[in-house]
Amino acid sequence: MRAFRDLRPAIYSAVHPLLGHVTVNVREAALVAAIPLAEHPVLAPQQGELADHARSLLTTSTDRRKRDRVLEAMEAWGHDISGLGNADDVAAREFHARRIAERWTGGYVEDPPF
Repeated sequence: MRAFRDLRPAIYSAVHPLLGHVTVNVREAALVAAIPLAEHPVLAPQQGELADHARSLLTTSTDRRKRDRVLEAMEAWGHDISGLGNADDVAAREFHARRIAERWTGGYVEDPPF
């Protein structure tokens, strides 16, 4: 895992040119791939550019997983995402929050049976 983390800048340099690809699916896949790479401290300054690409994706894509991924990243990077999500995004985030809350309010025992 450490070796992968150390390679993130090199992998990012290969993915970065694809962020401007003419094909929408390629651009979106490059963005989703670049997001976890940008968690490397050396790549932190790239998060602003990725947020711009994320805003673009949010205006055109209906893919639930891609939308969730870019919204989560932008929120983690300190961007205000309150006006970026559509009704489906809000509903999915609320559903996810309810599922997490349900796990903590029952359904699990204190001592696992193993």
